[in-house]
Amino acid sequence: MSIVLAVASGTFMQRAWALDEKQAVKAPIGRPSGIKGADDRKRVNSREYPWRTIGRLNKDGNFCTGVLVGENKVLTAAHCFWNKKTRRWSAATFYHFVVGYDKGNYAAHAKGVSYQTAFTQLPDLSKQALRRADDWAILTVDKPLGKQFGTVRLSRSSAGSFVEGKLKEGEVLQAGYSKDFAHVLTVHKKCRLTDYVRLSKSEKPIYFHQCDATRGDSGSPIFFVKDGTYSLIAIHSATARRSSGKVIGIAVPSQQYVKFLYK
Repeated sequence: MSIVLAVASGTFMQRAWALDEKQAVKAPIGRPSGIKGADDRKRVNSREYPWRTIGRLNKDGNFCTGVLVGENKVLTAAHCFWNKKTRRWSAATFYHFVVGYDKGNYAAHAKGVSYQTAFTQLPDLSKQALRRADDWAILTVDKPLGKQFGTVRLSRSSAGSFVEGKLKEGEVLQAGYSKDFAHVLTVHKKCRLTDYVRLSKSEKPIYFHQCDATRGDSGSPIFFVKDGTYSLIAIHSATARRSSGKVIGIAVPSQQYVKFLYK
């Protein structure tokens, strides 16, 4: 499988199966990469549940998206902690998680304390590629924001059951802070998980999706909603292009990190 990969926060990562970085996904002028067809993102009230569990993870003018999965636990993408300029992993204390953010106003914020990843030892991403299935991190923050604003539950269901063609009821949606709508929370309702695949025999499975997620949406939650109940089934990791030329999103299934939250 030949894929061109562009990480949603703005960092480009090369892999054995990727093409040259210069060929990375580019959007038409005035249109961000990651928008697939019509732009289906809609603004939502960031003070209502479950949207108030989603926030911006800020550092030095840059940001990713994160979501509260515990009283003081924020789930996001691991690559958000990699500093491409210094070629080092940044300390958690450099990050601030802001909930209820909307046009400069916010409900609360907390400072990072530490983070957990899939790695026993953090890899040097200037020398090796980040495997997509490992692109998750759980940030511990210094305030129990989840007590006040709520948390979302991670799904333990079979990941393949959420792929289009197998999904018999409910709907899939994605919500995050996109770079081109940096100051409001947007949601793409009724988007699609199209595939549940391994990029190589040695890698864990990931999703391909058609949710409108672009730079800034790294770490943003993808929910399954049924009867008003929201379950987190994945987080957005990257935008890519298949060898056919079709632009896709890549997401990390909850099965990769649920065991680190629920014993």
